Amino acid sequence: MPHGPTVYDEVQYPSALYRTTHPEHLAAIARLHGLGAADPRRARVLEIAGGDGLNVMAMAAALPDAQFVNIDLAPSAIARGQQLAAACGLANARIEVADVIAAAETCADDWGGAFDYVIAHGLYAWVPPAVQRATLRLIDRVLAPEGVAYISYNAMPGGYLRMALRDMLLYEMGDTTEDAGNDEDRARQAMAILGDYGRDRDSDTLEQAALRRMARRMTDKDLHFLFHDELGAVYDPKALHRIVAEAGAHNLAYLTEAQPGGLFHGMPGEALDDDAVVRRAQIADYRDLCFFHQSLFVRPGRAPLRVPDWRVFETLLAGVPAGLARTGPREFKMANNTFEIGDATLADFMELMIRRAPARLPLAAFAQSPEHGEAILRLVDRGILELHSLPFPGALDAGERPRANALLRALIAQGETRLFTLDHRAIAIDEEGPRLFLSLLDGSRDRAELTREWERSGRPEQTDVTSALRQFARAGMLSE
Repeated sequence: MPHGPTVYDEVQYPSALYRTTHPEHLAAIARLHGLGAADPRRARVLEIAGGDGLNVMAMAAALPDAQFVNIDLAPSAIARGQQLAAACGLANARIEVADVIAAAETCADDWGGAFDYVIAHGLYAWVPPAVQRATLRLIDRVLAPEGVAYISYNAMPGGYLRMALRDMLLYEMGDTTEDAGNDEDRARQAMAILGDYGRDRDSDTLEQAALRRMARRMTDKDLHFLFHDELGAVYDPKALHRIVAEAGAHNLAYLTEAQPGGLFHGMPGEALDDDAVVRRAQIADYRDLCFFHQSLFVRPGRAPLRVPDWRVFETLLAGVPAGLARTGPREFKMANNTFEIGDATLADFMELMIRRAPARLPLAAFAQSPEHGEAILRLVDRGILELHSLPFPGALDAGERPRANALLRALIAQGETRLFTLDHRAIAIDEEGPRLFLSLLDGSRDRAELTREWERSGRPEQTDVTSALRQFARAGMLSE
């Protein structure tokens, strides 16, 4: 049945990648908890309400033997995604218009069976209860017995602060949640109100200062994100225990969190039952003023590990995020934060990962003791290290006929500057020269031909072919 335009057709939701939704990451988290999970290289993955599908298309480009389906209700977003998939010949990603409520009832029989990983990012807290229930019903009907489901949502108690600002905006702008407008002018007006409100006043109480700080954080958002997230018709942040109960009614049990800062929600270090795990995690949320969750769910009865088993590390690899640097014998820096690693062996292991990036190194050789394993988990929870279930899915060194994947080259051909790496990170390349160089990497040219082509471009003074290839390999943008 054809679907009419939605608010997401009138104001486009920006395309984005979400690394924590990647099946490779979800498989690593499942393994950490002692659970089997499908090999991401041959998995079936469904994303619900994924907009134009760029998130799963980037996954599909890196995992050509896996199968991906993205559904969304906005016809214009799906049309963009289908056009992009066709332009790059991406045969393992289906981008389709579908209504979640209808899909939950029909079980989308033409999707080809159960899914090993199901993603619902940026949907659950922004849709009416009927769509929330349909989302969980759809996940229940399509998730494989050993599958992993990802659901993100604005969380309580931090959601109370955002709700206070939302109420202020809607009232001041003369809107209600039932009849709010749908154009970008409203978002610009909201930005102006937030900008004014967010200025500190000498007379501020601690409570007022906290709310103004939150307003300033909201002004840092993309205008389109603000429009759909805080100004949408529905805004329903959830406490963790509430969504766990709602998921439990649809044959889904809480595993843990997908994002840094939430690792120990599902692995408290004690052999607690599931109810006690959720209760302890909820108490932590209240004390930490949690704002956002990326919760993972599995089928009930799978008995995930709640106490680390360091033997599991033999199945995992580790890597480092971009920007991590060693600044001293035991000193490291990431962004504007500096920290020390007390264990010299761990510090050397981290430096090796930095030098080998984007390669991922097996943990078996390092995490041979509970002490080292505990240190690894602490660093993962802080976002300083990353757990992986697969080796890096691209080329670590440029070959004789270097290649960037077809999706990257199609984005460049469309004039897009927001690109991606094969380890599923967004990367902005604004300069025309680097984008042109990447567009040449279709695997048909050897290095000598690349050099001649680059010279003909009139930009050889910017860089030489060998240096450019080394930089793109280091950035994780070359395919095998």
